[in-house]
Amino acid sequence: MKKILLWSLVMFLFFSVTYAGKSYERTKGNEVVNSQDTVIARIDGEEIRFSDLEYDLQKRYKFELHTLQVKLYKEKRSKLDKLIEEKLLEKEAKKKNMTPDALMTLINSETAEEKQGGNAYRETLYREYIDKISKGFPGFSEMSEDTQLNSLKRMLDIKNDFKGPLKQEVINRMVERSRGFNLHNKKEDFLKEIRAETDIEITLERPELLRLDVQADDDPYLGAKDAKITLVVFADYQCSFCSKAQSTLKDLLGKRKDTLKLVFRDLPLASHKNAKIAAEAAECADEQGKFWEYNDLLFENQHSLGIESLKEFAKNTGLDTKEFNNCLNSGRQTPEVEKDIADAQLAGIMGTPAILINGYYVSGLTSLAYLEEIIDDIERGRIPRVRKDLGKG
Repeated sequence: MKKILLWSLVMFLFFSVTYAGKSYERTKGNEVVNSQDTVIARIDGEEIRFSDLEYDLQKRYKFELHTLQVKLYKEKRSKLDKLIEEKLLEKEAKKKNMTPDALMTLINSETAEEKQGGNAYRETLYREYIDKISKGFPGFSEMSEDTQLNSLKRMLDIKNDFKGPLKQEVINRMVERSRGFNLHNKKEDFLKEIRAETDIEITLERPELLRLDVQADDDPYLGAKDAKITLVVFADYQCSFCSKAQSTLKDLLGKRKDTLKLVFRDLPLASHKNAKIAAEAAECADEQGKFWEYNDLLFENQHSLGIESLKEFAKNTGLDTKEFNNCLNSGRQTPEVEKDIADAQLAGIMGTPAILINGYYVSGLTSLAYLEEIIDDIERGRIPRVRKDLGKG
């Protein structure tokens, strides 16, 4: 029954897109009405139509159908990978004349250091964890140890019923998590070795990427002005994934600066209270030709984007602070940011980072290798497809 309902939904969306693509018309009496021209309300006789909403039915149908196709592909690929994994383990276990369960026990056996879990080992885990968080959130390293521990308590979901010092409980939780990660990594490393020795052909078809009609507009860009490949990124200054994506995009630009144009557009999310004003501040910096320097500062200080910080960044970037403050206080760049938001939403884009490569839509954080694969497909005249291994970048 579940499969029937899912298939019915797919067919409904398919036919919806098909009819939308043919300017979906319906008959009302002797009158033929185009869907975008359909009257959906009246105020004192004045008609309101779909087109008045800045809402394109055809685009929305296509976007939602693509989203469903990607979701189904991800489910199918996940199940396929799991089955391949089981068959590989069975094959290897048979070679060793043992059961798959016994093989997994052997793979998961802990090192002497892990079994002992001595103080030095536990303290090392703690330090590594602190360093890892500090790299992602620079301000973390500047906190006192007590503040760090209370932050870790929330991150690790530690309740108040623990016994002993908080640091000890934090370390205990980290050891538990580390063991779980280690078991996963050991299994992955083992399977990687087996895969390298096995002829595996995956013929499951990857969905084509959706092409959206979103322009680069007149937003700030890096690279070649008339490049054949234009990459537009919609981002939010308080989005941690956007910050990570910036690094990947700059690496890509470094490799292809003569053939790529990288355009930045704003999509501050409503859930991030300082994202919109930060976007306006960056546009104010652009008025003085310092957008990218200011942009970098915002991503480096994602947890400090209040008005005073934004003005301090202007000073640090060497801007005319009087002119910058006047721009920010007056809201002069608000329409520019709101235009970016409207263009993204009209296309169906609601999350960040969102990347468009010659219009082909890539959602979320992704790898440099995958972006290069898309560009290679475009240059060869092929339609690029979704990632082979969704969820792993």
